[in-house]
Parts: sequence; structure tokens; C-alpha cells
Amino acid sequence: MPRRFVVEYVAKHLCGARVLESLVENNAATGVIGTHNGSFHCDEAMACGLLRCSPNFANSNILRSRDPRALEQCHIVVDVGGVYDAAALRFDHHQPSFHGTMTTPKATYHTRLSSAGLVYKHFGREIIQSYVVSALASPYRDKLLEAANWGADREQLSEQELDTLFDIIYKNFVEHIDGIDNGVDAYGTAEKEGEEGATSVSASSCVRRYTVSTTLSDRIGRLLPWWNEDENGRVESENAAFLQAVELAAREFFDAVHYHAFAWLPARRIVEEAFLAAMNVHPSGRIVVFKDRFCPWKDHLMELEAEHGKVGHVLYVLFSDKKNWRVQAVPTVASGFGSRKPLPWRGMRDEELSQASGIDGGIFVHVSGFIGGNKTYGGALQMAVKALTTVE
Repeated sequence: MPRRFVVEYVAKHLCGARVLESLVENNAATGVIGTHNGSFHCDEAMACGLLRCSPNFANSNILRSRDPRALEQCHIVVDVGGVYDAAALRFDHHQPSFHGTMTTPKATYHTRLSSAGLVYKHFGREIIQSYVVSALASPYRDKLLEAANWGADREQLSEQELDTLFDIIYKNFVEHIDGIDNGVDAYGTAEKEGEEGATSVSASSCVRRYTVSTTLSDRIGRLLPWWNEDENGRVESENAAFLQAVELAAREFFDAVHYHAFAWLPARRIVEEAFLAAMNVHPSGRIVVFKDRFCPWKDHLMELEAEHGKVGHVLYVLFSDKKNWRVQAVPTVASGFGSRKPLPWRGMRDEELSQASGIDGGIFVHVSGFIGGNKTYGGALQMAVKALTTVE
């Protein structure tokens, strides 16, 4: 997969970008993107990076200021000013009156938007489409068409594909930034067992077991001058670091677009074929097999279940790792660690596993029961079939 295009695309769109202390320094023919000065965060870095990669603001410089008179002269303002008015191109989210969330053609979300989410809401579709059009016009075109299984005449995303990507990139990337900036915990207490993501443990409590400190928001925060560096408090140092943050945010956003457009989206067809063939694997229809090749399946499988009125139906997925076979328990939510029905024989390996299960060729079962392995397809299928009726 020609991932190098992401680097080239971001470099091209950020080339010549300047972070200004005042409008006097502006030399761009197009309008200025305004945001606040001082400490910066992931959301406004992302917002500015996305805008620089959008058709309307491709050559705009960035003003960092809290002076209302200066911000008033900017073409577009993000994360400062106390106003959300899309028609006026004002995208702040800090005012008490703001409670905006994301709605896509596929889902309604409940996380309050940050400036990143606001820019994505209003410009995300055209930004995604522009990226795909540029990728397909690049020297990497043939490889991308082959990876996506698209015809030779393909030039852009269809409206349906764009709807799908707009939703999944918000769900899998942008919403996390919104949540962190607004102080929304990723895990809340489910009201009752049976809610999405709820388990017998999470239904009653939610306890953090380890610190997550490597998110994009964390890494952008560490670009700021440290408290004990000479550069701390110097405007020029902050602005230089902010431009680094913009580049990092844009790079990771378009990494996500590239992956979802050219790897994740083409997997939908493969997952659908396997889902529809589940009754041929086992009469229960609760075991799905990817016989030819593994692909990203969790989001697609859960969406297909919903479309066919079978939410939560599939329990196990089988696939080859080229040498052996794996049987994986379907998670309760696509991005979660809990399984709908974990495999039995947890923590067992090799001969111990084969004896306990009564199935030759056992390799392992993870201690959590989320995945196991067998030397043959037949053995992996037997493991899944036995697991279906195992009572724990």
C-alpha cells in the first residue's frame, strides 16, 4: 500500500504555512485562519491542519491571538471567540450555550464537539473526497485501485462511500479528540447490563486499570516548551511548536483517511460475503469464516448484523494466519476488549489444550479467551462449535 502519499500530501498542503503573531505579518493572498495564542491543544491544531488541506483555505496563514479586533478580521476562527456560527465561519465550543454533537448519515453521537469536530462536521466530507481524488490522480493510482478493488475508471468516492467514511473516521478518530478536549471520559458507567459495551463488571462500576498517555492529544501536548526550558513563554517558540502540532495532527488524520478508504472500506464486501455464508459453516449461523484472506471485520460485521436484524448474533470468526488457523471471539463492541462469548480452555496450550478440548492440533487459547489457535481449519472450526454450547 503506497502510504508515502500521506506524507507527500500533508507536506504539500502545509508548505509555506506561517503562524502569525499579528495580521501585519500576513503575506497570503487568501484569508487568515484565526485561533487562540498561549498553550495549544490537539483540537485547534487539528482544526487548523484540516482547514489548510481544504480547498477554501489551502494557502491561509494562521493567526494565534486573543485580540477580538484581530480575530474579527480573520476569514475563519476556531477554538476562540465564544461564537459558533457556521455561516460566519466562527467555530468555538467553549461558550456555555454550546452543546453541539455529531450526526452523520449513519449514526448520532453524544460527545460534545471541540473545534476539531466542528471543522470536521462542516468541512470533513470535502476534505476526505479531495484527499481520495488527489490520491487517485497520483503516481500511486494503480496500486490504490488494486488495493481497493476499484475499476480503472474510478476517480472519486461515491456518495454512499463518502457517507460511510465520514462516519467511521469520526467514530474511530475525531470523536476521541472531541472527548479529550471537553473532558469526557472514554468509559462511563453503563446503566444496566445489556447496554452497548456493558458487562457484568462495567454495569456496576468503572475502574481505570492503567494510564493512557500516548494519545495524539498527549503527544501534541508534549510539543509545548517545557516549564524549565528557556523557550517557555516565548511566543516565537510556541508558534513554531504549534506548526509542528498542526503537521502531526494532519498527518495522523490523513493516515486514518488513507487506511479507511483503501484498506478498511474494501473489506466490507469480503465481510458481507462471509456473513451471508455463515449458515453454510454451521446451522446456527453464529460462526463466520474468512477462507481466502483476513481483513478488518469488526465494524463491518456489527453493521451487517444491525442491517439484517441480527445484532449480537455472530459469536466466533475464523481466519488463517497463513500457517495455522485462528478462532476469535466477537467483541461486545468493535473497539472493546470484552467478548460476547469468550472461548473456554483459557490459558491452555498445545497438548494440554488438545486433551482438554478433545480436538487435535490445539495451539493456544489466550488467557482472556478472546482468541485461540489450531493447526487446521477443521480443528479451529471444532473449537468454535464446541465453544458455542459450552456453559460456564
